[in-house]
Parts: sequence; structure tokens; C-alpha cells
Amino acid sequence: MSEPFKFPLTEVKEIGELAVKAEAPAELFADALSEGKLTGAVSLVGVIRRVDEEANFEGVAGGRWQFECTRCLTPVDGEWREKLDVMVPIDSGPMDLTEDVRQSIGLAQPMKMFCKPDCKGLCSVCHKNRNLADCGHAEGAAESSTRPRLTPRPDKG
Repeated sequence: MSEPFKFPLTEVKEIGELAVKAEAPAELFADALSEGKLTGAVSLVGVIRRVDEEANFEGVAGGRWQFECTRCLTPVDGEWREKLDVMVPIDSGPMDLTEDVRQSIGLAQPMKMFCKPDCKGLCSVCHKNRNLADCGHAEGAAESSTRPRLTPRPDKG
């Protein structure tokens, strides 16, 4: 597999900068998310500039992903973008931004994803999606008031 996010620094040494615009397949970053999946290519756009004896990349990584709604489990498509600022010694060989992009994907991952802010979730009795239809069950109906106590009452032992 080629290394789409690996850039030679010879031009940066000679001219002072190198414009970067590259894409990599989502499969290259399959392990970057703890949940969900990337859909489509991952893009990287920016500039590598010489700063004294170092090469500095400033740009943005981005792409699309899909998660399940935390409340109703409906698939939710979204877009992510994360700024990158990476410095390496200019004589260190090619600049490989693959791992930096992988980390940016993980950092951009939301803790919770919702299909809409007021998602009603699933019914706790029949497990139907409350956003699609009212099943007639009251919220919290599965919780019984006669459930066993986990701590003993002082007066009952």
C-alpha cells in the first residue's frame, strides 16, 4: 500500500515550503475510532514550511464517518475536521503525517452522537424507536415500583 500522507522534505529545504493536498482510503485508519466507522476517503490539506532547521506542517485533516445514535441506535452520518500542527527536524527524511492524522481522528470522535438533539430514544418496554411512532407505553414503564431493594431498610433489617 502506498503512503499517501508521507512527503519528501527536499523541496521544503530548497524552496521553503510545499503545498499539501492528499487523500487516503478509510481502510488505512480502520483502527482510529473506538466506535463507528469512517466512510469515504480521509483528506489532508495544508502547507509544510521550513522554520529554521525544522519542517512545520499546518493544515486540516477531514472526512466523513458514521456512528449509531446513543439513544435510538439509528445510523448517523457526519463530517469531521481537525487542525494539525506538526514539526519535525528538516533532515529527518520524509515527513509522515499518517499517525498524526490517525490521532486527530480519535480526538475528533464524539463521546456521544445523537440523530437529533431531542431524540426520544427506544421504548424501554417494546424497544421501538419513539421518534418514528408512539407505542403507547409511558416513559420508564419497564421500571417497576416493586423491584427489590439493594440496601436493607433500617427498620426491616
